[in-house]
Amino acid sequence: MTEQKGKDFYKESGVDVAKGDALVDWLQARKGEQVIGGEVVSGIGGFAALFRPDFSGMEDPLLVTGTDGVGTKVLLGLEHNQLEGLGVDLVAMCVNDLYTVGGRPLFFLDYYATGILDEKQFKAILSGIRKGLAQSQAALLGGETAELPGLYEKGHFDLAGFVVGVVDGKKRLRPELVQRGDKLIALNASGFHSNGYSLVRKWLAEKPVDQTMLNRILEPTKIYYEVPELLRRLGWGSLHALANITGGGISGNLPRVLPEGLDAQIDPLKIPTPDWMRSFYESHGARFEDVEGVFNMGAGMIAAVAADAEGKFHQICKELGLGSATIGEMIPGSGESTVRYL
Repeated sequence: MTEQKGKDFYKESGVDVAKGDALVDWLQARKGEQVIGGEVVSGIGGFAALFRPDFSGMEDPLLVTGTDGVGTKVLLGLEHNQLEGLGVDLVAMCVNDLYTVGGRPLFFLDYYATGILDEKQFKAILSGIRKGLAQSQAALLGGETAELPGLYEKGHFDLAGFVVGVVDGKKRLRPELVQRGDKLIALNASGFHSNGYSLVRKWLAEKPVDQTMLNRILEPTKIYYEVPELLRRLGWGSLHALANITGGGISGNLPRVLPEGLDAQIDPLKIPTPDWMRSFYESHGARFEDVEGVFNMGAGMIAAVAADAEGKFHQICKELGLGSATIGEMIPGSGESTVRYL
């Protein structure tokens, strides 16, 4: 007797479960995969994933988490068919936040929602996620792929990520460590990272750019995977705080890691703003003071470093291939910390 299959009403509504299952099989995490800080016990495929942490050598292990997305940079990547970099962006926007407390990522989860699941798009994004996780030495432990034809137009998608890491509570970076006279050192950005793209897209619609400039604008967010090694070589006590310069720019993010009673004094001319970035915003009639609260201005992260460790900090950054520049120092203030530009 021939088995009869019922009508696939779900597929007719725009959701292809079989295609989704096939892509999950393509993703399968490797059981027993080792990463710094633990081992994958069971990964993608079940209802929940398992991870065996290794906290040996830590006096006070604390879990540290982060979640973020890529924002409207997704639309720009779609418009110009540059998708893999968006996967790197997603990882970077999550793991970079962990580095600000001196932590390191253990594992990552992603959420990919789309109107109609496109295998080519999905694999490009996941390839970028894998590339980002390889840089940050973290495992892809699980995630969710959702087809939502009533919510997203065909070809459109959105991304979100979630990361879990660990930091030794005895050695975590925090505002209370920051002191008067600390040097403020910028770590070079790779570009706009994944912030300010609503404004970027508006400007591109008004005045298109050549492919070279477009590639720079779409450059993936830098993953500051060098930070754990930088901390190890520098030694505990010299790096006091680290700010991830995302939406809100320098003035909106740096005070988040600074204590009351101290202000950050910065010379705008010392910020490592790439020539192409300055040229881009100036071509639209904007000045530094107009956009420093939107873009990172080339300073992807800013560290507060003990004055007597400034030279060693730069030397280690050079050895690690990490661009750095002293842009200011901590000075006395009153009340909540703020950024003062010279």
